Amino acid sequence: YDDLLAAIDAFVKGGGPHQIVTLNPEMLVVAHDDPSFRHVLNAADLNVADGVGLTLAARWLGSPLPERVTGSDGIYRLAAHCAQRGYRLYLLGAAPGVAQRVAERLTALNPGLAVAGAYAGSPRVKEEEDLIARVRAAAPHLLLVAYGVPAEEQWIARNRERLGVPVMIGVGV
Repeated sequence: YDDLLAAIDAFVKGGGPHQIVTLNPEMLVVAHDDPSFRHVLNAADLNVADGVGLTLAARWLGSPLPERVTGSDGIYRLAAHCAQRGYRLYLLGAAPGVAQRVAERLTALNPGLAVAGAYAGSPRVKEEEDLIARVRAAAPHLLLVAYGVPAEEQWIARNRERLGVPVMIGVGV
């Protein structure tokens, strides 16, 4: 997590856009059969190991990783980091009302956290213009997207240049 947070700081300082993928074995299986998704993973600015299987495989291959870096559990560390650094956070995705409840919980746990927005939306192409406008108007430093794999990674990759956000991460549903 320390390396992830350092990368986020560098990405925010450098401007955007940067996509971070919390990679798990299931995603590798999807990428094996889907060349466009494989391209999304390869084009990401940073891939971190979100699955125990990846940490075990890395150890077996002689390149052990220090720890798992999960998207869903990691939101607590990301929110604390945002509060400490003064970064604005936007939560996008999940079922209606979930992003707002998560925003309230994270704000309660992290005094000073600036939640720029929380909205369910959808990864459907027909909603992209509205979602991009919402996110751009909120001007977050960090966008967490919860549409599930592979939709969230594809949505970020498809829209990253238009969002105006320095750091975007898919965090699952």
